[in-house]
Amino acid sequence: MFYYGYVIEGLAFWPGTKHQYPWYDAIAMGVQMMVFTYLLGRTDHNGRTVVEVWADAKTKSRLHAALLSIMAFIVIGHAVYLSVFAPHLVTKLMGLVTVGPTEQLFPGIPNQPL
Repeated sequence: MFYYGYVIEGLAFWPGTKHQYPWYDAIAMGVQMMVFTYLLGRTDHNGRTVVEVWADAKTKSRLHAALLSIMAFIVIGHAVYLSVFAPHLVTKLMGLVTVGPTEQLFPGIPNQPL
């Protein structure tokens, strides 16, 4: 089971409860999935993705195009994940994540400190 220990005030569903959920997290994950869906689902008439078409245009051999395509997906994936994770880290470090549950999240285990 997963619970959010602390969220940003005013930006969560059911804040201050055991089941609080930051809606900004849902939006960030949605944007991340939209980017991956576009990159993997948008194909040309030959069935190649946007990244594969780009890799084919940049290289001469099929092996190099495949390797470049794999590397591009890895780099793009990390960049998109960082763009989703970084705001969470920044808000935590700035002390904006202040709303926590009033009840214990897991029996016998104290909630994490702020």
